[in-house]
Amino acid sequence: MIKENDIYNVVGVDYTSDGIGVAKVEGFPLFVNNLIIGEEADIKVTKVMRNFGTAKVVRFTKVSKDRITPLIPETIHLGGCQFTQLDYEKEVEHKLSKVKRALRVIGGIDYDIKTIHKATNPYFYRNKTVLPLGVKKDGTVISGMYRYNSHDIVIMEKTHLDDLRASEVMVKIRELLTRHQISIYDEKSHKGDLRRIMLRASYYTPDLMVVLITRTKNIDNLSAFCNDLIAECPQISTIVQNINPHKTNVILGDNEEVLYGSGIITDKIDDLTFKISSKSFFQINTPQAEKLYSRAIELAYIKKDDVILDAYSGIGTITLLAAKKAKHAIGVEIVKEAVEDANVNRDYNNIKNATFYQDDAGDFLLKHKELHKVNIVFVDPPRKGLSPVFINKIMEVLPPKIVYVSCDPATLARDLKILTGKYAIKHIEALDMFPRTSHVENIVLLSLKTA
Repeated sequence: MIKENDIYNVVGVDYTSDGIGVAKVEGFPLFVNNLIIGEEADIKVTKVMRNFGTAKVVRFTKVSKDRITPLIPETIHLGGCQFTQLDYEKEVEHKLSKVKRALRVIGGIDYDIKTIHKATNPYFYRNKTVLPLGVKKDGTVISGMYRYNSHDIVIMEKTHLDDLRASEVMVKIRELLTRHQISIYDEKSHKGDLRRIMLRASYYTPDLMVVLITRTKNIDNLSAFCNDLIAECPQISTIVQNINPHKTNVILGDNEEVLYGSGIITDKIDDLTFKISSKSFFQINTPQAEKLYSRAIELAYIKKDDVILDAYSGIGTITLLAAKKAKHAIGVEIVKEAVEDANVNRDYNNIKNATFYQDDAGDFLLKHKELHKVNIVFVDPPRKGLSPVFINKIMEVLPPKIVYVSCDPATLARDLKILTGKYAIKHIEALDMFPRTSHVENIVLLSLKTA
């Protein structure tokens, strides 16, 4: 019987859906951070549950040829950087295999996906980062990322994923927070002023946004801190204070105040310019987002008399790109601020044939009977996938084509299992939007069966 603190010599045989190494002892799976497939290691069991356990590496007895030295050594200990120590070619190979397995096991779909679009640069690609803060005993403010399976901050001068300009500004932010003695929020006691720092950096423009996420609005020395930050970091284009007074894991609060600049930054996709606020959804990796949207539009094969529905439309990226080729494009998004951003982006890009609605995608389909005019539906849902209401209505309306953009192979497979009752899968390809993590994007073209 396997118990906590037992030590075993094991071989890495697989990865979890979150990219954590899997080993087996007497058939019992143990999840081991920083264990690559094929490696042998002595591990110590840290926790035993009913169907699996967790363990940590004590020492390696055989190291994989696919192991690389991480760009930043601390990342091995992080929860969100599962493949920092794995050769990038092996990473994308695993991700493609992961998608195929999810489709086969969950969806009953055996599809030979041949394409995964790799990132040109798998490092320093994140245009948005939210960093937790802490304080040393001497009062020095620290930042970093959470250690795997904990809320302990691994102190990092910079990460291997975030835009380098943002990391440079973060160094100065830490110095000034310490200098101005701004109190850092403690989630256990629900005391302290500054909860987190969000940084958003444009890829195609010099724009850089700093968002100070605070527990209260009025904070001692905040004005002096901002003045010094602007003086010492002239590359900052705007500073926003977001107030979140609640004891919650939700990062952003409802109320905001622009402390400097316009409160927005701009970036580009294709030849369109997008205005981005602190709460806007904009794909984390701009170059890969361009590939993703370009392929989704190409696969849809939009004609000039087509009417497009873009469900889960966010700030209108796919809607506006599709509108350039279609007769009309409709975007539906539940987040009020995103719809406001989408309308601003439509007007800014002088696109006349796009309309945006604030609504739940499923509820929208229930309300609008004229949707038989829609030729192509784009869906790009959150990780939980399509709602049952949305799928049921789609199966009733039956638009000729669906382009499904997914960030989770498991929920994609679940939804395709239902959709393939009426639709044929014409094409699937994958795209690595989040290098060095376990996540992978997919694009699926579905066509209504004719017989």
